[in-house]
Amino acid sequence: MIDTTSLFLHVLAAIGMVGGGIVQVLAGVRVRGATTGRDLASWARFTRSAGVLIAFSALLSLMTGGHLAGAVWGGDAGGFSNPFITLGVVGLLLLAPVGPMIGGARLRRLAEAGDEAGDAPVTTELRSQAASPMLWGPVHSLVGVGVGLVALMVYKPSWGAGTALLVLTFAAGWLAGTVLAASAGRPQQVVSG
Repeated sequence: MIDTTSLFLHVLAAIGMVGGGIVQVLAGVRVRGATTGRDLASWARFTRSAGVLIAFSALLSLMTGGHLAGAVWGGDAGGFSNPFITLGVVGLLLLAPVGPMIGGARLRRLAEAGDEAGDAPVTTELRSQAASPMLWGPVHSLVGVGVGLVALMVYKPSWGAGTALLVLTFAAGWLAGTVLAASAGRPQQVVSG
């Protein structure tokens, strides 16, 4: 019963990490489209607030994963000698925090600048910061890492394949955020017919 509950909570934690990342990605549309400083500050704070869900989910994943590594995958099954277990911990401790550390800090500064602007329209400089690839690449990387961690749990690849999987999903998330931000920052052409 304890092992089954740990597995349930472990899967739920993965859902929380990916879901929290997706909330941040979707809220990014509102951050980039804010017209006043107050709106910008509100949406930047909301986007950062999903970080609480992500952090709690990561902690829960580490705790339940640690239990499962010993109780289910330990002994003859190998425990931390299994690549998916060790790489999962590495992904959680090294790759998952990148988005919140870099993107979260930029969102905090954006919220502060939005508060200072108040009801005034968003300046060109703030709009540029809100659409920066250096903000959205890291934020989107968290979704990539979350998907990579789930893939590790499901496929249980070798050391090389597991490492490549994590690096590629992290990079794919970062690239997706960078491309999306760059396209959102370009002026839209109006086509008349």
